[in-house]
Amino acid sequence: MSCQHGIDDLREATTQDIDAIEKVYKSAFPEEESESVTKLAVQLLKDNETSPKIYSFVALLKNTVVGHVSFSPVVDANDVGFRGYILAPLAVQSDYHKHGIGSKLVKHGLEQLTNVGVHAVFVYGDPGYYGRFGFRADIAENTKVDYEVKYPSGWQGLILNDCHHTETGTRNISVHAALCDEELW
Repeated sequence: MSCQHGIDDLREATTQDIDAIEKVYKSAFPEEESESVTKLAVQLLKDNETSPKIYSFVALLKNTVVGHVSFSPVVDANDVGFRGYILAPLAVQSDYHKHGIGSKLVKHGLEQLTNVGVHAVFVYGDPGYYGRFGFRADIAENTKVDYEVKYPSGWQGLILNDCHHTETGTRNISVHAALCDEELW
């Protein structure tokens, strides 16, 4: 299949997209990973009562969901003014890899978060891929999560809007409950 003409639409995901999103993740990830990542995507989509809200977007081609991304809020209990998010998960249906769909989803989400005043976004993923959006390991090195990350170079951050730092310069962030699975780290 080819999507030389790109995607038809990017929009906020709804719970009516769950079956299509599950299909995307099962197609995009190896079987041993797909279950936990699919579960994460669905949990974040179903939990639409958070404050600040979870952002979830789908990419459509011919009215079919071919990609999905979620951005969920993180909390720094020592700095209630900090507005941060984590990008996870991201997937594009395997038939549509290498067509820029994932990039469009990430850029769209980052633009939305920038527009609502989010200070920073974090991601745990391939530095080669996420580096193209400006994510860097040095930005996240003083931001700690409650899990030991297996691949420290994959823990990266991106500053969207000016943010102040805690007095120590270190952030200890808590992630959404759906991300509280050591398998994901």
